[in-house]
Amino acid sequence: MNNSIYSGKPLKIFIVLITLLSIFGGYQLSQLIYRINSDYMQRTKKMLAMERSLEDVNNVFSRQIQEWKDMLLRADDTELYNKHRQAFFDASLTLQGAFQRTKSAIRDAGMDTSFIEHMINDNEALLSDYLAAKSMLKQQQIDSFREVDKQIIGTDRHLQNDFAALETEIRDFSNQQLNQIMPAQWNRYLLGLLGAISLLVMAILGFVFASLFQDPDNKVAANRSVI
Repeated sequence: MNNSIYSGKPLKIFIVLITLLSIFGGYQLSQLIYRINSDYMQRTKKMLAMERSLEDVNNVFSRQIQEWKDMLLRADDTELYNKHRQAFFDASLTLQGAFQRTKSAIRDAGMDTSFIEHMINDNEALLSDYLAAKSMLKQQQIDSFREVDKQIIGTDRHLQNDFAALETEIRDFSNQQLNQIMPAQWNRYLLGLLGAISLLVMAILGFVFASLFQDPDNKVAANRSVI
């Protein structure tokens, strides 16, 4: 009678423990999958933030160039000149803020900011060139804008080339980062899956071995009860 009690109790305890371990392993696996997806999404958002910020900077930079040209072309019309002059300075101010936001996005993504800092410095130098050229503008002289424009022609080209170079650098960095994340994350996922499966196998094997080595008296009693 005592053998029957003590042979069944450890088996029940063993099954309960393995079941709890299996549940715990399944929970850990679900958390691992959640972290994998969360990490990947966070990284993707940072990559997209860089690309969108740079696109915004490029658009504002193009608007600044256009407003500069419109300002010179309307130099003989005071109202239109003042309108495009104000738009030019507004675009210049917006551009500085857009550059800083792009720098922050690049830094947050873990990318080197030396290139964007170089572009910020070049943009400040270009703005100084704009202002120096503008001081030479004489609204009373119809052809004055041509002389002013000659002072600026080609000075913004290297900055435009930098935009294309930085766009390529960001794209390559994004692809590299995302390609590195997925294999590492999937390895962790497979490791967690293997652990959960191992616990389940252990539970099954434990039950099987416990049944095989069950007390013979219990087996006889079980057979008699069936008969």
